[in-house]
Amino acid sequence: EWPLQIKYVQLRDAGLYECQVSTHPPTSIFVKLDVVEAKAEIFGPSEKYLKPGSMLRLTCRVVQSNEPPLYIFWYHNNRMINYDAHRGVNVSTEADNRYSELVISHTNTLNSGNYSCVSNNAVAASTLVHILNGENPAAMQHGDHGNAVLVASHIHLPLAIVTYQVINFVLNMH
Repeated sequence: EWPLQIKYVQLRDAGLYECQVSTHPPTSIFVKLDVVEAKAEIFGPSEKYLKPGSMLRLTCRVVQSNEPPLYIFWYHNNRMINYDAHRGVNVSTEADNRYSELVISHTNTLNSGNYSCVSNNAVAASTLVHILNGENPAAMQHGDHGNAVLVASHIHLPLAIVTYQVINFVLNMH
């Protein structure tokens, strides 16, 4: 019996391994090693648009982990916010630490920014939240398979109407 032990397994260690016994003819056993990387996932799109006063609810889960994480922390613009109840932040995490939910009941523009879900044993996930104060996320397009996104979130509605009318006028002249 000849065990193979790999300490500190990395993604590059994945592949086909051969154990060969020195007999005539040689005998081999092949073992395929799959290495998966634990990661956090935040449900929904990578960018969210809300009106002030609305509720922000973010749900995170840790997947492909062979053991539950010790913790899940939420960050807003690189500042940990798990215990910011005085700022309206409520975080609940399931007992096995694989799911966590962040809720802000009444958002305002200060709640805009990057939200990250971080655990001790997985790659972090993040989402960008925009709290629009009288702004219209006009000209928002989603390209093929969500790969290309054009966002002009600071265009106000009257400007968008004027631009549309000018373009329509020019097109109708030709």
